[in-house]
Amino acid sequence: MDIMRIISEYSSVILIGVSAFSIILFIIVIILSVRLSKLNKKYNYFMGGKKERPIEDLLLDYIEKVMQVEKDNERIVEECNQIKRNLKSCIQKAGIVRYNAFGDMGGDLCYAIALLDDYDDGIVLNGIHSREGSYTYAKPIENGKSSYVLSAEEAQALQIAQLKNKGKRI
Repeated sequence: MDIMRIISEYSSVILIGVSAFSIILFIIVIILSVRLSKLNKKYNYFMGGKKERPIEDLLLDYIEKVMQVEKDNERIVEECNQIKRNLKSCIQKAGIVRYNAFGDMGGDLCYAIALLDDYDDGIVLNGIHSREGSYTYAKPIENGKSSYVLSAEEAQALQIAQLKNKGKRI
């Protein structure tokens, strides 16, 4: 029994080796348990908390959601384009000129205001203030021109408005 004698002589060394090996295995088991727990959390998140549901069903649901998001996005883009088109018809440019219509009154109490959209359509307002009262006149503007004769101040206000927002079109 030569093996028995070797085992009994080196029993303390064998015991230390087996103990060290057991400790190493225990550490490996703990590390693997932590990794498995993390993987389990990721799996549950991916599966949406529904363990019995096949991955194919989840993928089909996600594809449907993506398609719905694409439809919603197309609708939103079209609505934005419609808003941009509508904005072109809103007042975007304004020009104002203050002037003194009567030499005997102090201050520039009279004014001419041009209000235009992106197509240079709009109105010119002329407010004249005198001792007897204030009067406001409006003249339509189409494509930057009026079918009525414009005063010098009205023409100047129109020109100021037309020069606004040049190069900043929608």
